[in-house]
Amino acid sequence: MKYKLIVLLLIIAFLQGCSSKFVYNNADWLAQWYIDDYVDLTGDQNRNLDIELKSVLKWHRETQLLQYRQQLVDLSNDLDHLPMSEQTWLKHFNQITDHWQRLRRELSIRAATLAPQLDQYQVNYLFAKLEDTSKEKLDDFNEKTIKEYRSDRLEGLLETLENYLGSVSKQQKSYAAIFVEQAIITEQEWFDSNIKLQTAMKKSFVPSTNAELTEELTEELSETLTTELFKIMDNPDQFKSDTLLDAYPHNRQLLLSMLQQITTSLSETQVTYFKGEINDLIQLIDDVSLKS
Repeated sequence: MKYKLIVLLLIIAFLQGCSSKFVYNNADWLAQWYIDDYVDLTGDQNRNLDIELKSVLKWHRETQLLQYRQQLVDLSNDLDHLPMSEQTWLKHFNQITDHWQRLRRELSIRAATLAPQLDQYQVNYLFAKLEDTSKEKLDDFNEKTIKEYRSDRLEGLLETLENYLGSVSKQQKSYAAIFVEQAIITEQEWFDSNIKLQTAMKKSFVPSTNAELTEELTEELSETLTTELFKIMDNPDQFKSDTLLDAYPHNRQLLLSMLQQITTSLSETQVTYFKGEINDLIQLIDDVSLKS
């Protein structure tokens, strides 16, 4: 389970890491800069990528931000009626899942549309780089003992809680510790599923990048590749093991229980601080809703 996403303020989703109006408004070229690490694009490919990234950002600004804002408002209102039940937290959790799935679908459509433009060298380099990145993360995990891993996760979780509450009580720390101790660790399963997904994606390129078939992608091959890639990227669960999929409800229930327990012990000062953080995020959304 990705503990960096297990924060008390679950609705950050896309805004997680977007700490300023500048970052959001320039997400298109920041994404392009990031992509450059994985594949060396030609001038035409870069121009097409730029068009799609600007389009995604426009879509996100016009259709998604208001939904994030409304959830933040709802969360702030829910904090006026403590303690928040597990059912209330589940509502927010499900909304975040919906936010992410909409974003993933939109990005998958754009990526699948651009993919036929890649040649065989670019495809090979891209997937080699993706595999190396996944392996580096797994190696980092394997270098630690389970105790060290859980200790690091607890430290990160407590830091996140402190960021949103201002301070964390001894009792709240114990709730977090229970969550981290009982959560199922799925790093190896995540790596395995990523490799399966990447293998399926690379395999879908084979007929399209075969120079013996054609030097340029025919319209039929292009459409087939786009369709196959979208099916893969839009449904990554098909590559996940039963062990990984079974861990989801277990870890989710632990998360909901932790959040519910924490809200039973929030002080007035913590609630005020938390609502202030929420208001800051709402202000951020208002600032980026209209591009400067």
